[in-house]
Amino acid sequence: MAKSIEQIWKEGFVDEKALIAPLVNDLYNQKSKNVVDKLEHMFELNHKGVLIGAAVFFTVLTFLGAPIFGLYVASLFVLLVFVGRLQLKQLQKIDKGMGSYQYLTEFNNWFEQSCRQYEHIYRIFYPLLFVSCVVRFGYSENGTKILEKVSEIQPGELIIWGVPWIIWVVVFVITTALTLGGAKIYRADVNIVYGRQMAKLREIIKDMETLRHN
Repeated sequence: MAKSIEQIWKEGFVDEKALIAPLVNDLYNQKSKNVVDKLEHMFELNHKGVLIGAAVFFTVLTFLGAPIFGLYVASLFVLLVFVGRLQLKQLQKIDKGMGSYQYLTEFNNWFEQSCRQYEHIYRIFYPLLFVSCVVRFGYSENGTKILEKVSEIQPGELIIWGVPWIIWVVVFVITTALTLGGAKIYRADVNIVYGRQMAKLREIIKDMETLRHN
């Protein structure tokens, strides 16, 4: 991995003649390499973490007597990793022989495109996960007791498929909110995990652009 990354900067981000001193070029090349290395390492750790989380969910839910639900939840998380792997393959297609400025620009564009794709996925992922949890809880012993208590508190209320209408309304409102806000929730997660390193990368790109135009 290190060897391939080093090849990215073999030609420099700008023509040597355009710089005041070659040392400036070397400085930004090294800063660029460090940031990209950290981001790629974080991508790998994130994928491994999601897979471990999926395995834990499946194991725990199976132990609690819900193996099918556990498999369903684990499959949702595995799907996220699958999409991430496909996106990393697209990253690998970026020409590593280009200058570091061009590579970082392409890397930033790839990252933004990847985030936009995930935004669409999470608009579906969060509602699916929430609804499946509600359904599973509704069929559990505790869920059944809660439905009975709600029915006792509001006798004569409209019952739809064995569930009081008020619960349908609450589930619908939350599901709609997750659908509409899924992209924002995902972006907040991205900023927490990758925000600092991506800010450094964009700062380096901005500095490079300033040097290129001076």
